[in-house]
Amino acid sequence: MDVVPPRMAAPPPPPQPAPSAATATTVGTTTGGTSAAQLAPRTKSKAYQTTIAAEADDLKYESKYKELKKKVKEVEEDNEQLYVKILQAQQNIQRLRLER
Repeated sequence: MDVVPPRMAAPPPPPQPAPSAATATTVGTTTGGTSAAQLAPRTKSKAYQTTIAAEADDLKYESKYKELKKKVKEVEEDNEQLYVKILQAQQNIQRLRLER
């Protein structure tokens, strides 16, 4: 039986350097100027983005879980049937001992 290790969380992204005060202000504009910080769009870090591969892994693990759960249920049912047979055999042995 193959043992699948639990899925590890993605490592955090490397820290981004903070913009300096010199790049955050513009020189020579009095009103309506745009700073360098405003021009660069902010993007989410990769740690928060879901990937198709992660979703595929989730589906794979979910189907594996359902399959294993079904097998466990079957084994438990078989154990219950065998337990009943053992009890019946023990009762028959006890009855035969008393009849001697």
